[in-house]
Amino acid sequence: MALTIPEHEMDLCRELVRPAFAALSLTNDLFSWEKERDAARANGQPHVVNAIWVLMGELSISEGDAKELCREKIKESVVGCLLKVQEARNNPDISADLQTYVEAIQYSVSGNLVWSLTCPRYHTEVAYKNPTFPMLVNEVPTVQEV
Repeated sequence: MALTIPEHEMDLCRELVRPAFAALSLTNDLFSWEKERDAARANGQPHVVNAIWVLMGELSISEGDAKELCREKIKESVVGCLLKVQEARNNPDISADLQTYVEAIQYSVSGNLVWSLTCPRYHTEVAYKNPTFPMLVNEVPTVQEV
């Protein structure tokens, strides 16, 4: 994207994208939970570095409740992300590169979700049958098509 965020906007940049990065991280943790939990068990590790594990431990809640709370936090973060995108759009004092970066980050959030919903990494029943290029040219396949 060849963007340059001016040094004086770096704190604002971090503030504007924080909700997006929270949504990205929590989405990853939600979808990777079973894989990471199972790997930890198989390797005899007592802890899992994952938000689900942290929520279960910190709040003394079940796995199901932790996953539901994680989903709620993701939704809150996505709303926060969209509000920050609007804030950036409506601020004539920030650079065009920062506005572009904030706009682009929101698509990372939705793209990460699509990937998490369809990738073989989290869905062992899925195997890509087609090369990536036709998927990009046509459209993102559904889980059933992949």
